[in-house]
Amino acid sequence: MQTPTDERQLKDGLKSMIVERLRLPIEPASIQDGAPLFGSGNGEGTSLGLDSVEALEIVVGIEEKWGVVIADDSVAKEFHSIDTLAKLVIRLLAESGKKTASA
Repeated sequence: MQTPTDERQLKDGLKSMIVERLRLPIEPASIQDGAPLFGSGNGEGTSLGLDSVEALEIVVGIEEKWGVVIADDSVAKEFHSIDTLAKLVIRLLAESGKKTASA
């Protein structure tokens, strides 16, 4: 389990974890913080076009790397972008009483 020291470190860690776990042929830094992870995009950047199986892989990666538990309903509500994933992890770390990233 890793504890991020700040929000930028957390976002960079999320990007690296997603690229590694999903074996994406891109550099983690090329993922824009506000770009959609799923679907065709919404004008805030090019979507990665991920699907529901890949969402589950991201859940497992977050749970393993940061030691939090993600509820099923959080996937639909909060898995939109790196920004929303970072906020979710920060909130879950705070709720669990672990050292949190500064927001």
